[in-house]
Amino acid sequence: MIKDSSIIKDSVKVAVLEHHGRLDGTGYPKRLKTKPMKLFSKIIAVADVFHAMTSERAYRKKQSPFKVLEMIFHDDFGKFDIAVVKTLLSSFANFSIGSRVKLNNGFIAEIIFIDAGSQTRPVIKVMDSGQIINLGINRELYIEEIL
Repeated sequence: MIKDSSIIKDSVKVAVLEHHGRLDGTGYPKRLKTKPMKLFSKIIAVADVFHAMTSERAYRKKQSPFKVLEMIFHDDFGKFDIAVVKTLLSSFANFSIGSRVKLNNGFIAEIIFIDAGSQTRPVIKVMDSGQIINLGINRELYIEEIL
């Protein structure tokens, strides 16, 4: 589609081709294990997965950005460039302090602190009770939605 377009830079064309590839050689349309992915492709790969998982789909509900970041960082470790994932984590964490969130138990809370070692599991303050909960320690709770 874009291969013959003269207005799109070659680096963008390569990124469009490579962004469904993974560092471990999985993905499509071509297996990329024999040749390293370009940085732009790595960035788009992470952004594409993050966007797809945090967006409402006809076949499933959107997921919490915190939960998605945790899955990308832990469950898909080795598939994505760790520096790109950490950059997204840091950017998202800095943006999130002060945000109101809904927990999986229905409580509404405010993010009050994000530990650099546990960016997807911040410390929150429950609005009704004032209770402080460290989601890094209390693992059965997680952020379901940013309000």
